[in-house]
Amino acid sequence: MRVQDIRIGETYQVKVPQRLPSALHTRYPRTRTEFAADMRLQQHRGDRFELTVTDIAPETATVDGYEATTNRVTLRLTAEQAELLELPADPEYEIDGFITDTEGNEAILAATVTYAGLPATWLRPLEEPVRIAPSTARFYRARVQAQATGMTAQDITRAAADAKEHQRDVAGQALDSYRAEQWLRIAEVQHQEWRRISALMTDTTRKTYALQNDPEAIAE
Repeated sequence: MRVQDIRIGETYQVKVPQRLPSALHTRYPRTRTEFAADMRLQQHRGDRFELTVTDIAPETATVDGYEATTNRVTLRLTAEQAELLELPADPEYEIDGFITDTEGNEAILAATVTYAGLPATWLRPLEEPVRIAPSTARFYRARVQAQATGMTAQDITRAAADAKEHQRDVAGQALDSYRAEQWLRIAEVQHQEWRRISALMTDTTRKTYALQNDPEAIAE
């Protein structure tokens, strides 16, 4: 957003890039509050969170604000960790859950995290929808096609119904989570692709689905 469009006291969604500017994690001296904010920002890389703006610096096009926190966190796996778990190389993986102690008791975190000097360009209106990149949509379409290969028309119809139900489930979660809203966009792509393949099977009256018979198949 443009800094002149931001208002103190209003809440925005902050779209954090995967790679943070060095200026945001090499600031000194670092107080306990600054360190906590930097650690939290690292957890938000590639994701979004809600920020209530408390101050605006037009000369640097940055804002200060606070985030109401929970003990829910997401940890992105490194390539080495994914390999140890024998996961396919693509896509990247995350562990999403809650912070607890070894006895299963939920950890209690500070009520808010205070940020200083966040770029105003990271801010978006709360009502702006989350979108996925065309390359991401292409990846999930290709994955549906791979799953459908060799399936009968009846099996594909059932898979399309399952994908629709999954989309509905994720839609409920998306009301409270930007991360779930991103999952919803993916679920929508998958459901649409299953429906397209199901319609193709009906139109062509073929017994099983094969990529070579699909004019919209995605080449590897």
